[in-house]
Amino acid sequence: MPYEKKRALNSSDRRVKRTKKALRDALLTLLEQKPISEISVTELTNLADVNRATFYFYYTDILDMLQQLQNESYQAFKEIVDEYDASITTMDSFIAYAERILIYCRDNENLVKFTIKNDTNNLLFKKIQMLMLHNLPNSKDVFDTDNPARYITTYTLDAIVGVVIDWMDEGMKIPPRELAEFFARSYFDGVYKAKQIYSHTAK
Repeated sequence: MPYEKKRALNSSDRRVKRTKKALRDALLTLLEQKPISEISVTELTNLADVNRATFYFYYTDILDMLQQLQNESYQAFKEIVDEYDASITTMDSFIAYAERILIYCRDNENLVKFTIKNDTNNLLFKKIQMLMLHNLPNSKDVFDTDNPARYITTYTLDAIVGVVIDWMDEGMKIPPRELAEFFARSYFDGVYKAKQIYSHTAK
């Protein structure tokens, strides 16, 4: 590809990113004032200083924009998860894994809080949870269906999401590394203790 053509494409890509960021920032601002059902495309584009036609070039409506933002979050999490090919079975590997996710949440606070808090029926979280189960040891692979310990992994992932949201709401005063270490200790201690208690019914 000739240099001038490549530069033109890169410039166009930057303009698209700037436009979408302006729309996203405007949507996040409006959501601080009202629910998404009360936000119109007109007030969104006016605040973002973007033409209505431009909005409709990228999105069919506000809900479609929400869906696309959730997809962006999912793809970002997927990139983090895909970097870990092997199972995470040690404390150190869990810490590194959780820290990467927390750093992403910190650097994209508004987008993460927005997508999680507007996640209808927890569909985004369920998709992320399934991603993480590719790497994390799953207690359902260890304990029988009549053993309550089989839900340790589900319980832990649900708890982690709740803590991350609370952490962001409180200004993320704890460094990602320290919080990742807390998650790792909580997870491995919980799994270890459950194995001790329920090992007689484990698979």
